[in-house]
Amino acid sequence: MVSKESQDSAQELHILIARLGWPSTSARWWTMQELATWLSEPNSRTETESALLQLLEQRKLEAEVIEVLCIFWIAVQVHGYSPTPKLVESIPKSSILSDLLLESLGLLDEGRNEGLEEVPVEFEIPQDFNGVQGSDLPRIFRTSMGKLEHHTQLPFVRQMAFEWATNRAAYPDAPFQGDPWHFLRPLGDGFVGQLSSRTALRVISAYLRTLAVAEAFWGMPPHQADEKVLLALPVHPSLALLRPRRPAWFPANTDFDGDTNSIKASLEALIGRVQAARPGDELIAFSSPIMMTMDRCVEVSIVRWSQAVGSKIADANLATHLKTVWDSGWMLRSVAPEPMSTTTVLILPQLEKLMEDECKAWPLAAPLGLDRLGYLQHDLYPGRLFLPTLPGRDQAEIIPHAGQLEIKVGEQVVADFCYWNAGWGAARPMQFGGNCGTALISRGIGYREGHFSTSGPLRSFYLWQVRTLHRTNTFDRFSEMLAIGVESPRLY
Repeated sequence: MVSKESQDSAQELHILIARLGWPSTSARWWTMQELATWLSEPNSRTETESALLQLLEQRKLEAEVIEVLCIFWIAVQVHGYSPTPKLVESIPKSSILSDLLLESLGLLDEGRNEGLEEVPVEFEIPQDFNGVQGSDLPRIFRTSMGKLEHHTQLPFVRQMAFEWATNRAAYPDAPFQGDPWHFLRPLGDGFVGQLSSRTALRVISAYLRTLAVAEAFWGMPPHQADEKVLLALPVHPSLALLRPRRPAWFPANTDFDGDTNSIKASLEALIGRVQAARPGDELIAFSSPIMMTMDRCVEVSIVRWSQAVGSKIADANLATHLKTVWDSGWMLRSVAPEPMSTTTVLILPQLEKLMEDECKAWPLAAPLGLDRLGYLQHDLYPGRLFLPTLPGRDQAEIIPHAGQLEIKVGEQVVADFCYWNAGWGAARPMQFGGNCGTALISRGIGYREGHFSTSGPLRSFYLWQVRTLHRTNTFDRFSEMLAIGVESPRLY
């Protein structure tokens, strides 16, 4: 007789696996992490492994296979799980990326990209292929193919459209998986979904198959194909192991409301809470919704800067001047020792490239670039994932540790990064960078004491930005008010 405890466990496992089919990006990522935990626990390992292998055998698209393989990969990285050799024989839709995952798991099985076919000369790109770009998914996959086509004069875009048209047969009755706007309509205008539906999975699968065709028939070097397929990762290998953890110092009641003086008072209170929780350390960057209701939303972003003498910009105009730098979209470059390595190496800019010439100031944190971007982690990209710029150093390592990220220079940890849920949902105001909060906090002050020379003393200040959205009718669009400023340039 099956015990009630076993029945409850089986039902919970069934629910978890069902959540892998949800269009919500963060929910899928968290489900992967939970299933990876189940794989590692002796009481649930056998049942979970069997259920996931069965699920893997039923996958109809290459991208669906990758998401299931990532569960096993996370279990290995976090819990020391030993992957079953049955993984290889359970893959129905292999790709270059699935081969990379298997290789990282010690289960290499190359050369199984069956049924590859070059796009026929008479093929015409279907209208729905162009229609979904930029609406149902970001344009980055289509853009990547376009750049390769421009560089090689080979039909990468047509090949991708051909694969898109072909994989429609995987789900003939529902190739587009319902209506994603179902999650947005009740919220009114002005929201954007944090969704990745079957449409995205079909496009990503077409992207993967196009690269396999390029390697098999068009002479694309394997190392270049390996690099390009990383764009199709569901989770960034260094970020996949992050766990949401709301810090004790996160303000419970501070809403950054009112005039500039009130906002600065809230900023001082926030920095004071960080100092109390982490004596001797410094808040380098912070970004989070502080308030999320149906008629009012407030988002706060803070980045610490250093400034040398010789500025041509008055302090009263400094915030407005630096906002152009803030909005420029400049990001930190990164590389990885191996495609699936959990370590990410930051390629750090030299001070002369980092410093803004007129005001002689430079940011001590900047967003991470899009290398190895995880499409299920858009709550973090691009404006939440701030990492230290470390002027005067050549490189640093990002290493996951205990659900957070540690940033190391040599053997020294110079900062750590955490994230937490803040007003999370399947949608967010389109003006916001995400529904999560993030913080980058130093370990001591070594992160801003680089090996570089400037004339005269340095000073530090915080460049802050408070975005307030308001509406009187919950079906109207939000009106927006943006306040920016520089906190008094004193040392904290």
